Amino acid sequence: MPRMLSAEAERLLSNVPDQFTFSCCDGSVFWNLRDLARAVSSMDHRVFSYHVSSEKNDFANWVSDVIGDHTLARELWKTKNSSTTLRRLTERIAFLESRRN
Repeated sequence: MPRMLSAEAERLLSNVPDQFTFSCCDGSVFWNLRDLARAVSSMDHRVFSYHVSSEKNDFANWVSDVIGDHTLARELWKTKNSSTTLRRLTERIAFLESRRN
């Protein structure tokens, strides 16, 4: 298993530039993984279903394409409900925080 460097963990946890924030259909805006996890924890089912369905996963796409965390994105692509999505997010955030100095 490749070792994660502190700088990489810090980068994955950092805010993205304003032009790359995630704009949720309910008007919420996310700058980082923690923002996304907080939002998913209380997100209305209709809002979650707008972004995650059998055909798409906007959260996984953003995590992959903007944040650059392909490991987490692969896990999110496998999820179709908010509780599993939240668990994957919180586990990954905890892992990344443990790798920071």
